[in-house]
Amino acid sequence: MPEMPEVEQVRKTLAPHIEGKKILAVEIYLERLIKYPQPDAFIKGLVGKTISSVGRRGKYLVLQTAPNQQLIVHLRMTGALLAQPSAAPAPAYAKIKFTLSDGVTMWFTDIRTFGTLYLVTDNDTYIEGFETLGPEPLSEGFNAAYLLPLAQKSKKAIKSFILDQQIIAGLGNIYADEICFALGLHPQTRVSRMRKKDFVRLVDEMRRILSGAIAAGGTTIRSYTSSLGVDGRFQLKLKVHSRKGQPCPLCAQEIKKIVVGGRGTYLCTHCQKKR
Repeated sequence: MPEMPEVEQVRKTLAPHIEGKKILAVEIYLERLIKYPQPDAFIKGLVGKTISSVGRRGKYLVLQTAPNQQLIVHLRMTGALLAQPSAAPAPAYAKIKFTLSDGVTMWFTDIRTFGTLYLVTDNDTYIEGFETLGPEPLSEGFNAAYLLPLAQKSKKAIKSFILDQQIIAGLGNIYADEICFALGLHPQTRVSRMRKKDFVRLVDEMRRILSGAIAAGGTTIRSYTSSLGVDGRFQLKLKVHSRKGQPCPLCAQEIKKIVVGGRGTYLCTHCQKKR
């Protein structure tokens, strides 16, 4: 599933092609992807509107289509938003077509069809989990002072803690593994056993890794691609994730795969110690 750096890359590559464009028509080929409102109301609410900005909140793309209206898209496992000239043929797995002004078409494609789209106003609260998202990990308000009191009353392992979208918005499995490795902590370490200085390091490493991933265009594993079909390059810098059986870059011992909180988890048991 695309995580925050991948969704941010989609936002960055998509925005120059659709911002300021008017939505002339909407065609829905798979109605169940529209979670709110009903498909007819979804189309009616968008036609004639102008996409003024393309933003991101956690793993969600947020397209502002009126002063109090947003088109919110969650790509899930294989969803993608693509912008291309209207004369170009439809891409594979096209599920929704947005005909825009100035000869541009925006497509929502999805191989496994788990993606979701919502058209909401400022008064709507129909997106489960969206309203309760925690702070962005690269925001000014995200720091050790915010994390420490949450951790002190938590029984969660560090990996499950940083994957909780109500605590931190946008982190996913790939970067959680890399952050735990950078900290030298076993992903099953309880956050309640961590000290303030650990959380200072956690914030620093999280920012370093996520900023590097954004600069590299995200991580391409399996199906992620940006709106222009650009694959990310951060997978070339991964230390442990998806490297089961390969040597640890620090000690050369074999990288293992375990399950933490129901998620496949990669680690070096020599370099990452449990508290």
